[in-house]
Amino acid sequence: MFPSVDFVGKWRRWFAISGVLLALGLLAIAIGRLDLGIDFQGGAQFTATGADRQLGENEVTDVLPPGIAEESVVTTLGNNGYEVRTPVLSGAESQEVEDALSEALGAEVSATTVSPAFGEQIRNQALQAVIAALLIIVAFISIRFEFSFAIASMAALVHDVLLTVGFYAIFGREVSLVTVVAVLTVLGYSLYDTIIIFDRIRENAPTVGYNRRRFDEMVNASIRQVVRRSIYTSIFTLIPVTALLIFGESTLSDFAFALLVGILAGAYSSIFIAPQVLSLYKAWRAGSVQRSPRSA
Repeated sequence: MFPSVDFVGKWRRWFAISGVLLALGLLAIAIGRLDLGIDFQGGAQFTATGADRQLGENEVTDVLPPGIAEESVVTTLGNNGYEVRTPVLSGAESQEVEDALSEALGAEVSATTVSPAFGEQIRNQALQAVIAALLIIVAFISIRFEFSFAIASMAALVHDVLLTVGFYAIFGREVSLVTVVAVLTVLGYSLYDTIIIFDRIRENAPTVGYNRRRFDEMVNASIRQVVRRSIYTSIFTLIPVTALLIFGESTLSDFAFALLVGILAGAYSSIFIAPQVLSLYKAWRAGSVQRSPRSA
């Protein structure tokens, strides 16, 4: 499959595509479009269910007390539910918001409050979880394959995480603990795709000596042998994820969005990023070894 595609030789093209997408995502984050939910920055969340009256999101905002309405975000949940997120409120302010929503909507209202300190703790723990997962992956691949494969895998996984978070910022999706779960899921899925290709590269790799042209040709051949499987796996995985994105409620939709972007990024990186990084690293290492005797 794809006999005419030079997967390794055209690495600049594949890296440029990723570079543009990553730059757009990082720009969106830089201008403040990354929407951290109350799980990470603290605040209050009010959930109204079983509403007797159907109001628009702007109308719901208008019934909130002055000073709170301006900093609140209202989201519709299904046909008769609403979610209102506000900054951290006092007990009296929280009760005032509950009463206003209950009276305006004729709904049962529940409130969840997260302090800024707890939100910061959650944010740090989420980052630690992602970093720990990456380090464990590097250690496993270094033992199971070799360190050069671990470097290439890490580059692909960082690519996938940054792309997922960047698209969250571009589309203004709320980052919550569900997003962290989705990102960790994406890491596992992306690694699975990458390992399939790396395993074939290891099987096809020559046992004696290193020649860049021969190695690159072998990597190309290895990708072609498994690329059909990677593409089909991604397509069939994306079908239920897309359905969840379209028909799911807000929390499920955010989870599905992260999976959708992550799976696409993982499929791309396993074919167009990881093998190319492996080839470039191998070439760099071979050049360093050849230069060291001369410099000595």
